[in-house]
Amino acid sequence: MTQLLAQTRLKTFDIPHKGLRNLLAQVTMLAGTTDFSNKAQVTHLHHLGRDLFQLLTEHARDENEIVLAALNQRQPGAGMHNEAEHEEIEKQQAQLEQMLETLVAKARKDGDVGYLAEQFFFEMNRFQSGYLLHMLEEEEETQRLLWKYFSDAELLEMRKQIIGRMSPATQLQWYRFSAPYMSHAGRLQWLKAVKAAAPAPFFIQILETLEMVLSGADFKRLQGDLA
Repeated sequence: MTQLLAQTRLKTFDIPHKGLRNLLAQVTMLAGTTDFSNKAQVTHLHHLGRDLFQLLTEHARDENEIVLAALNQRQPGAGMHNEAEHEEIEKQQAQLEQMLETLVAKARKDGDVGYLAEQFFFEMNRFQSGYLLHMLEEEEETQRLLWKYFSDAELLEMRKQIIGRMSPATQLQWYRFSAPYMSHAGRLQWLKAVKAAAPAPFFIQILETLEMVLSGADFKRLQGDLA
């Protein structure tokens, strides 16, 4: 693990996993703290839960179709374990999505949601615990394999392929949730590369998104270092 952390090579999972950790923590917290008689709080949980499930789905798809597909070509079968985990996660996620939709619909009709709310809270905790372990395994074991079989230039090309098939709205979601979980140095390195490649109007949208989710001091520092 120490050797892995000391690596300066491109880390495939770093940015998306920070965003997913952020979202998982927020949704799990809201599952336990939401007042289901408060329509605004219910809507907030609903929207954030949908954001989480959307990004989880797209992230798994990108890993399966680009990262793991390439890994399996270089070393047949190397990505099968991750793919199998993704299938199981997808089933668990589908159950959570259904629970959330049922919970929100019932709460909006002023129904008794006590048992369902408690069940959703515990199932979100169970899901978060498993998914955190899944991400750690990818960051350690799968990353080792990617470094073994691919150059940083090839890994960067995979990242470009993933970004290239994202909608602008989805890209902004990743900035919204990943950036607050990063150090200033990490955000700056990420944004410098984006600034060099993204159309100016879209980069302005990225900065507007970051201004909403970073502290005033953090955003001002980032903006100054990007100038």
